[in-house]
Amino acid sequence: MRQLLFSMRLEYRTKHMFQRPARTLKSGPGITRKEGVSMREAIPDGIYESLWSWVETSRSRKYPDHELQGVLYPEETVSLTKAAGPDAQDHPNFRSKSVGIPKAFVGVLPEGRYWVAEDRTIAVIAPDNKLIWDVSMQYHFPNAAHPVFQHADLPQADYTAETVAVLSYAWESNYYHWLGDVLARIHLLDLSGIPIDKYLINGNDSAAFQTETLSMLGIPGHKIMQSRRGMHLKAKRLVVPSLEMLQLLPLTPHSMAKWAIQYLRSELMNSVHSRLIEGYERIYVSRGDAAHRVVTNEDRITEMVESCGFKIIVPGHMPVADQIRTFASADIIVAPHGAGLTNLMFCQSGTRVLELFSPNYVNPLYWYMSNIVQLDYCYFIGQGERQQISSGIGDIGYRMEPITVDLEAFSGMLKLLGVQE
Repeated sequence: MRQLLFSMRLEYRTKHMFQRPARTLKSGPGITRKEGVSMREAIPDGIYESLWSWVETSRSRKYPDHELQGVLYPEETVSLTKAAGPDAQDHPNFRSKSVGIPKAFVGVLPEGRYWVAEDRTIAVIAPDNKLIWDVSMQYHFPNAAHPVFQHADLPQADYTAETVAVLSYAWESNYYHWLGDVLARIHLLDLSGIPIDKYLINGNDSAAFQTETLSMLGIPGHKIMQSRRGMHLKAKRLVVPSLEMLQLLPLTPHSMAKWAIQYLRSELMNSVHSRLIEGYERIYVSRGDAAHRVVTNEDRITEMVESCGFKIIVPGHMPVADQIRTFASADIIVAPHGAGLTNLMFCQSGTRVLELFSPNYVNPLYWYMSNIVQLDYCYFIGQGERQQISSGIGDIGYRMEPITVDLEAFSGMLKLLGVQE
């Protein structure tokens, strides 16, 4: 399929971006646009399956700055303790004894390109005009079907002589992915020692927590570059931190890296001078602000937990600093599966966690996180017909399925947590 896509577009491509000396047009601070005979550029004529493949190629061909690339964190295996739950809910996603975490590194692309499709899918293009797949994969398509290959050519790229770090990610409007797949990679950039002029993030779904956390990490606003639909940028040096590719269809769970959790926990907690908040030792995390995966009988659930001394919180309505302090103060946390549980990384060791799932979307990523932070984790699966589980977390189409909690069984779980007689 890949070769077919390439050959169909061969007649449109050119190996030279400009046919004669070009003049420069201003296109924003530090960015220029060259005007010449050709105002179009070639689409990629090949694919690197991974950023690491590019690193190896750049070393063997001695591309500029190839010596700046190297492994910052080696591959790691995290041992998992058994998750507690009713015997009848022995779900296969909680049977693993360990989870692997891939190596972490940065790639350096001299004269690298960055392109954004209308659906906000990005393409990171190496200087030898090949798509780097694992840092360009955004939605549910195989590599050869990437939207960049649906074009005959691309608009002429704006050029910057600065060093630009690529941090953009399709799901960065989600709190979990923002912290784990965007912010944490700043740590890799810091470790690389490469001075960064601009940090490139998605500019389409700005959220208050993005601005707040960037400030907490000391990233000034003038160093943030926001992407936009149709953007095509070439940088003198494009720096790309490694990103664990999310396996889709079936969606395969993976753990946020241990180094990422430790970095975020340290930096963000230190920035707010975290102090315990009295009265929030027991919290129920509501998805009352969410449009999907809601708890259908949450009014009954909140009555039960409030009678046991729980406070109800909605993380999406709270500044990040308050979320950090609240989770750091908690001894017991009950919550439906959702991004608010990302804050488990700020909990004290030994905190008890009860996570609620719908019957067909059981994602163990917070079990993984609980093991890294050393929390006491248990889970509870709601009522409803369970579909045949094929592999991984099952059908990604069920990720929005609502959660209906069996109240009698839930009462038993509260007793297991030691909060109800």
